[in-house]
Parts: sequence; C-alpha cells; structure tokens
Amino acid sequence: MKKQLILVGITLFLLVDGLNGCTDKKNGLSKINEEKVLGQWTETIPGTSLIVTMNFVTNMSYYEIMNETRIWGTYTMTDETITLQNGGATHTFEYSFSNNENTLTLIETDGGEVNLVLTRQ
Repeated sequence: MKKQLILVGITLFLLVDGLNGCTDKKNGLSKINEEKVLGQWTETIPGTSLIVTMNFVTNMSYYEIMNETRIWGTYTMTDETITLQNGGATHTFEYSFSNNENTLTLIETDGGEVNLVLTRQ
C-alpha cells in the first residue's frame, strides 16, 4: 500500500509539473524575445538626418532618443507583438529579428504609419 501511495504521488507530481510546463510554453517565445530585444538599437530615418535610438532594459522599460529628446516608457511583448507605452501614447508593432538577431523590424499594427528597421549597437 505504501508503494502504491508513493507511485500515485510521483505520478501526480509529474502530471502537475507537465501541465505547468504547457502554460509556460505559451509565453516561452516571448520570454526569449524579451531577452533578445534588450540593448540599444538605432535607425537613421531615410531621407533625413534624424537618428532614432531605442534602449530596452531588463525591467520592461525602454527609452528612445530623437533629436536629443529622451522619452521613457514601458513595453510588453507577446510572441508576435511589442507594445510601447509612453506618456499617454500606446503603439503596438509586429516585430521580427533578422541578420543573426542584429536587426529588429517593427511594423505598426494600430493604424499608424511608423515602421522601423533598427540595428543593434
């Protein structure tokens, strides 16, 4: 009887642990991408001398610098999108990494016309 109880306990533990792993996998890719996005990224806006610099830091905050103006905000990520919030503004972008994760492409999804191709610095 004691062996059966131990076997049931182990089975229950493995089942619960396995189900927990399923819920973790849902956010697994976004967690990996949260680590990939960390650091400084820049783009020179075509046809201008305007340089956009975005810095993503570990506490889900970021700041961007345009024309020597620094704007702080927060961000959230899913497996497909990154949402930037600063002041009263919220912008959601589809994102992708390329060039050995040294290029970050952001395409605005919420009706705006902001598209950025940022290079890791």
